[in-house]
Amino acid sequence: MAYKDLREFIALLEQKGHLVRVKAEVNPSWEINGITNKLTRENGPAVLFENAGGHKVPVLSELLGRSQRRYALALGLDTDDVRVIRDEWLKRINHPITPRLVKTGPCKENILTGDRADLNAIFPPVLWHKGDGAPFVGTQGLQVTRDPETGVQNTGVYRQMVFSKNETSLMMQPFQHGAQHLQKWVRLYPGKPMPVAVVIGPEPCYLITAGGKFSHPPSEDAYAGGLRQEPLDLVKCETCNLEVPATAEIILEGEVFPEERRTDGPFGEFTGFIGGLQACNVFHLKAITHRHSPIFQGEREGYPSEGGFISATGMEYLLYQRLKHVNGFLDVHLPLSGCLFEAIVSMRVLRRGQPFQMMQRIWGDPEVGGYIKHIIAVDEGVDIRDRDEVAWAIATHVQADRDVVINPRCPETSLDVSQIDPARRLAAKMGIDATFPVYEYRDSGKEPPVLCSDLDILAKVKAQWGKYGI
Repeated sequence: MAYKDLREFIALLEQKGHLVRVKAEVNPSWEINGITNKLTRENGPAVLFENAGGHKVPVLSELLGRSQRRYALALGLDTDDVRVIRDEWLKRINHPITPRLVKTGPCKENILTGDRADLNAIFPPVLWHKGDGAPFVGTQGLQVTRDPETGVQNTGVYRQMVFSKNETSLMMQPFQHGAQHLQKWVRLYPGKPMPVAVVIGPEPCYLITAGGKFSHPPSEDAYAGGLRQEPLDLVKCETCNLEVPATAEIILEGEVFPEERRTDGPFGEFTGFIGGLQACNVFHLKAITHRHSPIFQGEREGYPSEGGFISATGMEYLLYQRLKHVNGFLDVHLPLSGCLFEAIVSMRVLRRGQPFQMMQRIWGDPEVGGYIKHIIAVDEGVDIRDRDEVAWAIATHVQADRDVVINPRCPETSLDVSQIDPARRLAAKMGIDATFPVYEYRDSGKEPPVLCSDLDILAKVKAQWGKYGI
């Protein structure tokens, strides 16, 4: 059964010991930063700060953290087996459920417009990192836009720095759907602002889909319905035709003028570095709707981070789905330490050059390819979720002049700090074929060396491990 709202999920996490409440007053300028930093690094529980510097709105962070168990609980499962979670996730995603439009909902309990629409009223001024240029209201604010050509909504996760009580930045990468909607809007409605809504504190499946990279149609609303196995209730915004989750804690309604830019940053990003100043769009707040006693949800980005975990997990599952019918493909993993820039692919190589064909397919993916910079291909006996095994395959199988390919001048996120000029949004892609060079041995007429791993014996021993009393 789906959670009706965030509060129901919070209650479950607390019951199972996966959430703690901090009742002591904490300074939003530094203490929330330090506490969430420690909890993320230690894969600790979710945390609800009930007194953020005396502000009336509490702060929720680390809802899923980087916990497979909490991610599974969000889906109504109770496991931490990655493959079980993935298979159920994909089964549900393949059966999206159309959302249900309702007249009103808890997110409409309070409606603030005009001068009453003040970010300071609902946002404790949290500095998520010491180097941030200002408080960021958008770390887990989920931005809703609508394709002006197809009418399909998109929900993404874009950072928003507070400029004033009714203005924030809105940083969207060119290959993200929100930015693509804005490009279409300029062409169809020149000189007019595009509506944008920001959802804060929805039920957990909506957060998971917002962090994914889905093809449209349908919308993330329908994918969230598939994950929760029930239609998501949506309500229309007060100032535009966008539709948002009816049980969300807070909704920010506003608009963006396509040609307007303002400097955003610095901000600590999912890469683990403080991102520099960037020219971003500007979000103009027009209305706030919220529940009674709302909860503000945000997170400390960086490495590791909850946002990185949610995005990497969703991207990995979607990439698996798109590749699983490709001849020779077995599995794919986007490690959290890869910061969305790295994919490790398990293959059964059936012909010469097949790993490099697989790499080109991934780099060409319209939703995922803009992020993934490095791809490592390994044989099926290598555990792609074990960094040491992958490193062993690279060390023992690779000759750089034969097994490394570099593709220059490819689209890339501006948050990759290895780029000296991030405004160019171009980067080189690197592929490493760390599969065993069997065809090289065949061409030379030599017998390949034999592995001493004895996997058949290992499997037999594992199957009867209990009898050894170890």
